[in-house]
Amino acid sequence: MKSLFATISLSVAFTAFAQHTHDHPDSDHLHLEKFEVSTHPYARSQHEIAQPTSVLGGQALETRPALNLGELVAQEPGVNSSYFGPGAGRPVIRGMAGPRVAVLQNGSDMIDASTISPDHAVSLDPLLIERVEITRGPAALLQGGSAIGGAVNVVTHRIHATQPPSGVHGRIEGRVGDSDDERSGGLVLEGGLENMAWHLDAFNRETGNIEIPGFAESVTLRRLEALEEHEEEHHDEDEDEHHEEDEEYHEDEEAFGTLPNSWVESSGGAAGLSWIGDRGYIGASFSFFDTRYGIPPGAHSHEHGDEHDAEHDEEEEHHDEEEHHEEEEEEFVSIDLEQRRFEIEGELHEPFAGLQALQWHWAWAHYEHTEFEGAEVGTVFANGGHDLRIDALHTPWGDWQGAFGAEWSISDFDAVGAEAFVPPTETETVSFMLFEELERGPTIWQLSARMDAQSIDVSDGSGRTADGTGWATSLGIVHDLEEAWKLSTSLSFTERLPLAQELFADGPHIGTNAFEVGNAALDNERSLGLDMSLHRESELLSGTLTGFVNKFDGYIYENPTGAEEDGLPVYEFAQRNARFYGVEAQGMLHLVQSESGHLDLTFGMDFVHAENETDGTYLPRTPPWRWRTGFTWHRGPWRAGSEIVFAEGADRLAPGELRTNAYELWSAYAGYRFIAGKTTWDLMLRGSNLTDSEARLHTSFLKDVAPLPGRKITASVRMSF
Repeated sequence: MKSLFATISLSVAFTAFAQHTHDHPDSDHLHLEKFEVSTHPYARSQHEIAQPTSVLGGQALETRPALNLGELVAQEPGVNSSYFGPGAGRPVIRGMAGPRVAVLQNGSDMIDASTISPDHAVSLDPLLIERVEITRGPAALLQGGSAIGGAVNVVTHRIHATQPPSGVHGRIEGRVGDSDDERSGGLVLEGGLENMAWHLDAFNRETGNIEIPGFAESVTLRRLEALEEHEEEHHDEDEDEHHEEDEEYHEDEEAFGTLPNSWVESSGGAAGLSWIGDRGYIGASFSFFDTRYGIPPGAHSHEHGDEHDAEHDEEEEHHDEEEHHEEEEEEFVSIDLEQRRFEIEGELHEPFAGLQALQWHWAWAHYEHTEFEGAEVGTVFANGGHDLRIDALHTPWGDWQGAFGAEWSISDFDAVGAEAFVPPTETETVSFMLFEELERGPTIWQLSARMDAQSIDVSDGSGRTADGTGWATSLGIVHDLEEAWKLSTSLSFTERLPLAQELFADGPHIGTNAFEVGNAALDNERSLGLDMSLHRESELLSGTLTGFVNKFDGYIYENPTGAEEDGLPVYEFAQRNARFYGVEAQGMLHLVQSESGHLDLTFGMDFVHAENETDGTYLPRTPPWRWRTGFTWHRGPWRAGSEIVFAEGADRLAPGELRTNAYELWSAYAGYRFIAGKTTWDLMLRGSNLTDSEARLHTSFLKDVAPLPGRKITASVRMSF
């Protein structure tokens, strides 16, 4: 029995991983666009979808030992990470982050608080996931109404849609890292009995503080701080000497070689059970995820240039205030996050006339996130809710085939404590989707539409509400030019409804070093996007070149007011016109493909330009040009690969933004597979940032106080059976 929906591709990824043969798992290297995309209503390859997509599975995941989702996907074209230390990193797609990038688990909302602040982690660990599907651009309509930047769907394969092989099979893996003392391990067990299929998994991960190549603070920031300190020198000679002593002490105490408070501790597990029949399946799963991680110092401190209260003119009061401020900074901030998630999904073939299949997925989750300042509880964020989605694959309407669906989600958010800058709210969203496809000769026409009706109720007794409706539609064309070439084009119009944070925020948001003020008068954020991609798939060369432009009417942003509150600059949410455009490329040159081995040359690049069309200034945290090249090789049980990524310095800066220097990152891996009885063993040795270069992500709020990790060697072993 096969699923009529594209989720059949889930079993493809797992089978490739768990197979017990002497053949090497080289599928990721043969072609860039091998995988099908499960969020598409039909099982089509990436080259047959108008929207630019990437899929990570199999060996691609094995060679990327990431600690968070942002780090895992940041090597894909057009994708970066919001990096808030090793414990938190959310995908940034084409310079857009937060609510403009939908992060999904098995096609459903994560039901966490990762969009609220960059220091909030996505509530999953990448250690045991089966695959990741990335859709770039505003045409990701079927994956979420807010996905103007794109969508990232994480597939866990905890509910079986097809019958697994008889008996018990799975994998056990362990991983160690040197520079952060990483110790990670995971277990997956699966099996079937008659019409039943079950799944169990568990993992644990612990790391210490990461090693960094030099100072935690960037050269740019240290020079600026030195200049500000020089300008603020006291006029009295004694005060000058006292200031020099403080400056010397500050330099001696500055973090060097190790990033303080950058540790991570995570654990989790899941159980799933499915019944699979001739006409469909139904299954359920329960999962838990717990993590504690440190926030690097400087992340929750005031921005450079902030002064103590100017009203304290006397030296003694000023000195006391400085001592108090230093004591507050010495208290490290950590986050304790937990989520409990329950999912039910199923599919029924030919439920009644006019429908080929009916599929449903319901997810319920409770999420709690506690921020500790030292040992004291600072702020508690909680979010609970559910997401129900139903999709129907209809019989052909003439030459058209397609699907329609509906989604209903409720999110009950609350925050209590010093950083409760968003009031308690309940957000309810009802959505309707339509996808139709027409294939005529060498051309595939793809049409999609979505409507979102959102209602936000503020639960603080104020009676404040916000209701709105957003519309979106896209037209895609995939055309065969020649046997090995395809041209795809996607034109989309999208509306994003303002979130509760943008409408009703009113308080200090230390994660962004701002006092945020919402704007209840915000209108829908409207976007008109165009993507054009040229694909080639041949025995010698495979790859994709994409150009895109995205124009915003009413782009929602945080506007600095010039005022100050609680020692933080005040930012009020406002709207303006904005424009994004850029280029992405990814390719593979198949140099050697024979029975004796395979050798491929890989290359890629990405660039995005983002500006405020109202005044011509650049938008903040826009990623700079990136270039990459490398190779992958395998022969028999052996495999190896290497890649160099070069990022140019970030010179297209928003007002008040500091420059980020260029960097290069060199990584390499080597692996060996052998068979022992009924078990398959995979040994892997991987090195990242082998030149120990200082690298700072311009997309990160912490770019000037927390660089990426230095040189790290990771060793892993996996036993499959």
